[in-house]
Amino acid sequence: MSIEIIGIENFPIIKEGDNLSEIIYDTLLKNGIKIVDNDVLVLAETVVSKAEGNIIKVDDVIPSEEALEMSGKSGKDPRQCQIILDNTKSVIRCQKDLIITETPHGFVCANSGIDNSNCEEGFVTPLPVNPDKSAQNIKCFLDDKFGCDCKIIISDTHGRAWRVGAIGVAVGISGMSPVTDFRGCVDLYGQELMSTIEGTADELASAAGLLMGQSDSGICLVLIRGYDSSLTSCDVNGACIDEIIRDEEMDAFR
Repeated sequence: MSIEIIGIENFPIIKEGDNLSEIIYDTLLKNGIKIVDNDVLVLAETVVSKAEGNIIKVDDVIPSEEALEMSGKSGKDPRQCQIILDNTKSVIRCQKDLIITETPHGFVCANSGIDNSNCEEGFVTPLPVNPDKSAQNIKCFLDDKFGCDCKIIISDTHGRAWRVGAIGVAVGISGMSPVTDFRGCVDLYGQELMSTIEGTADELASAAGLLMGQSDSGICLVLIRGYDSSLTSCDVNGACIDEIIRDEEMDAFR
């Protein structure tokens, strides 16, 4: 068994209003790639937000009293604090150089996932408003063009509670469940697995992150070929990223 991880090169700079699905299709063909059944495409969330016009000019933001207070605690620009608050369901922690929030999607992450990397200077991108829907639209388009059943993951980079270092995680999905439930299966010794649920979409997003990089690599689209999706495959809207979010009452870090 083997898996290929292929960075898609020469992806153009995305602007508001661009037809992202068409651009992905054209770029794949320019790279000599035709999508086949069970191929997984991992796409950086910043690209999606830009195409959908979810981009903010920092100088246009007027900070509120709450943002000024958050700025005083964290040391961050009060305008950026306001953007974080505008894209936050709740603030989990605010201290020097650190703001942890829950986004409207339910993700617990730094700065509500607000990203100023790979943006023009003075602009930031929040996470896509509905990343599952964005993934569904891309899957429908590519399935039709290539006559296949592909899987789409929209990824972001998040830190982790137990470990140093950020990794790629899934924030939107289509065509597969974000988790693989092994409960009820047996291990090599015949013992029944009682609690094993694998974060498959996050593993795939993290694998893609090895090629995407975190700086000027320019790779925002990665193809993963050879992954066995038999346990996770579903139709275009048969799964949602909510499945991978831990219930608050089970979250020991709240």
